[in-house]
Amino acid sequence: MLPERAAPALVRTISLTGAVALVVGGVVGAGIFVLVRDIAAKAGGAIWLAFLLAMLISLAGVVPLIQLAGVLPRAGGGYYFAARLLHPFAGVLTSYWILLGGCSSTAVVALTLALYLQEVLPGVPPHAAGLGLLALFYAVYCFGVRLAISLQVILSAQFVAALLIYGLGGLWHAAPAVTLWPPAGPAAFGEAVLLCYSTCMGFQVIAEMGEEIRDAPRNIPRALLLGGGVVAAIYILVGVVFVSAAPPDATGLASMRTPLNDSGALFLPTWLLPFLSLGAVTAALTSLNAAAIALPREIFAQARDGFLPPALAKITPRTHSPQRAVTLFFLGVAVLLACGKDPDFYGYLAAIGILGVTAVISLGALALHRNHRPLYDAAYIRFPYALLLSCSLGTVLVCAALAAIMSVQRPAVVVVYALWTLLLAGVYPLRLRAVSPETRARMRTL
Repeated sequence: MLPERAAPALVRTISLTGAVALVVGGVVGAGIFVLVRDIAAKAGGAIWLAFLLAMLISLAGVVPLIQLAGVLPRAGGGYYFAARLLHPFAGVLTSYWILLGGCSSTAVVALTLALYLQEVLPGVPPHAAGLGLLALFYAVYCFGVRLAISLQVILSAQFVAALLIYGLGGLWHAAPAVTLWPPAGPAAFGEAVLLCYSTCMGFQVIAEMGEEIRDAPRNIPRALLLGGGVVAAIYILVGVVFVSAAPPDATGLASMRTPLNDSGALFLPTWLLPFLSLGAVTAALTSLNAAAIALPREIFAQARDGFLPPALAKITPRTHSPQRAVTLFFLGVAVLLACGKDPDFYGYLAAIGILGVTAVISLGALALHRNHRPLYDAAYIRFPYALLLSCSLGTVLVCAALAAIMSVQRPAVVVVYALWTLLLAGVYPLRLRAVSPETRARMRTL
C-alpha cells in the first residue's frame, strides 16, 4: 500500500454553486411532488408547521454533519468519520450501510422514473427500463465529475424554478389557507411530520465529496446552510399553496394522481404545466445524480486506506474520479434492480440506511470534541458544545425511533440490514488479518 503522501488524490473542481446543487438535489427529489397530497390530508392548513418541524428535526442532524465535514473534508466522509473518530469497524460498517442505502435510493429513483415513462415506453418492464436509465447515467460519469456536477446544477435549477412558479403563482391566485392547529388532530399531524421528515433526508451526500469541493472547510458548511434554507423555503411555500388550492375533502385529495399539476391547473397557464411536470422528472434525476456522484467515494476511501483492493482507489486521469469505484457502485444498483422488488421496499432500505448513518455521524461529532479539541477549536464554524451535544443525542434518539417505526411497517428490511451487518462482522476480522500493519494503523490515524 502506498504511503499516505503518495495515495491517490482527487481534484477540487466543485464550486459553492455545485455544492449547493448537490445538497438541494440530494434532498428534494421527487418526493415533494407526490407526498404533498398525503401530508396535506393529515396536516391541513398546518402543513407549514409540519414542514417547519420536520426541517428543525433534520437541522439537528445537520449540525453534527457541518461540524465534522467542515473540520475533516475527506472523500467518503461516512467511512472516514466513523473509522477515525469511533473505531475502524464502525467505519467499515457505516460505509456499507451507506452503500446499501445509497444503492437502494438510486434503485427507487430509477424505478420511479421508469414507471413514470411507461406511457412513452409501453410494454417495457419497469425494472428493465430502470436498468436502461442506470446505464444512461453511467455513460455520463464516463465523462467525469465536472459534467455530472454541471448536469446537477442545470437539473436543480429547473425543478427549483418549477416549484417557485407553482408557489408564487398560487400566492398570487389566492390568500394562503394557514392555521396553527391541525384539523385532523395531533395523531394525524404527527404522521404528517414523519412524512415531511422523509422528504428532508439526503444532506449527508455532501460529506462524501470533501476532497473535491473548493475551500471545503468553508464551502461545505455554507452549502449545507444555503441548501437547507432553499429546501425549507420551497417546501413550506409549496405546501401552503397546495392546501389552499387542493380540494378540502379526503376523496378529492385521493383522486389527484399528480397533486401539484392537478392543483396548479387551477391557477397556472396551461403552457406552464408541462414545465411543472418536467420538474418532477428533473428532481428525481438530481437525487440519482447526487447519489451516483458521491457514494462511490465510500468505496474509494476504503480502497485508499487499503481495506479494499487498492485498484478501486485508482483515479482515472480523463475523468478525475475513481472510475472503478463508480462502476462497482452502479453494479450494486443493477443487482438490486434485478431482484425485482417494489419501490417501497427499496425506499425503506434507503431510509433505514440514512437513519443509521445520521446517528453514527452524530456520535462522531461528539468524539471529535472529546478526543480532538485542537481540530474542533480551529473549525471555521464551531458550534457550542451544549448545542452539539443536544443535537447529536436528539438525532440519535429520533433516528432510533423512526427506525423502530419503519421496522414494524417493513420487518423484512430490518432482516436485510441484520444479515448485512452480520456478514460484515464476519468478514471484517478476516480482511483485517490479511492487510499490512501499516493499513491497520492508517485506518485509525486521523
